[in-house]
Amino acid sequence: MSRNEKQASPPPYSEYNAPTSSRGTTILNQLSTTRTHHIQSVIERHIIPLIEERVTYGIAQTTIAMLPSDIPLPAVEEKSEFSFDTADTKPVEVVGFSSEDEPKVVRLEGQMNRTEFWRPQVVIVELERLLSENLNANPVLRSPRGEERSVEIIGQRQGVRGLLSRVMPSLGPEMRSPGGNPEVGVKQQLNQGGMVVVKARLEEICLRTVSEFGLYDTMSKQCVIVRVDARC
Repeated sequence: MSRNEKQASPPPYSEYNAPTSSRGTTILNQLSTTRTHHIQSVIERHIIPLIEERVTYGIAQTTIAMLPSDIPLPAVEEKSEFSFDTADTKPVEVVGFSSEDEPKVVRLEGQMNRTEFWRPQVVIVELERLLSENLNANPVLRSPRGEERSVEIIGQRQGVRGLLSRVMPSLGPEMRSPGGNPEVGVKQQLNQGGMVVVKARLEEICLRTVSEFGLYDTMSKQCVIVRVDARC
């Protein structure tokens, strides 16, 4: 083989494979990071303020319908003397929910909030996980009643155990947990009552819109439905 042929020959397979593998890992990491940052931004900007507002009114359950930005909706305009909007009409209304479970509508904006971003199940799972972590760490929503109640019941059960162990000594060891702490299971179960439960899913719902001329239109679109229950 001549010198020119050696220079023109392709590099070994390993030289091609290493950069490709590294590039693929970088793309996956960037995709995951971008999704997480954007979901967190939507949570802080749109979801948590709504839930905190409802909590100030003493309402524990909130349903939110997040509409992707690529859904064709009428523009929201300020009311004027020529507007057809009344107190009973809304530019966008979700149809098919009971009055008790009527969702709060959030209209998302921007290229990142198109349906194609929210369609993958992994995005919905990440939204549910991040929102649950945010709400359960929120001092406004976190209720101390679960922990206070657990301490109260633990004290009562300790007194009952002390009495039973004196009357029937054989019952003492059976009431202990394997880990040596008899109240671990009791406390964890009670603390679950003070958690904020979050459920999220992508659902096709019916939307009724009202144009600037007062005309109604109905469409079915995929939207993100978030249900929050502050079990205080």
